[in-house]
Amino acid sequence: MNGGTLALMIAGLVGFGAGAYLAATGERPVGIALMGMGLLFQALTLRQLRISKVKDQGDAG
Repeated sequence: MNGGTLALMIAGLVGFGAGAYLAATGERPVGIALMGMGLLFQALTLRQLRISKVKDQGDAG
């Protein structure tokens, strides 16, 4: 796992957490937007992990 993947993972967790907090405390549209961005970052993280897994399997032979 490289630094870019870790950055996407942390950005996703922080974005979703901040969005959930903001949505619960009254800034609903901003919170929903942040939660959406957090989920997007998490999806990109999973994509990167899947690509690196496939790449590692091909190099093992």
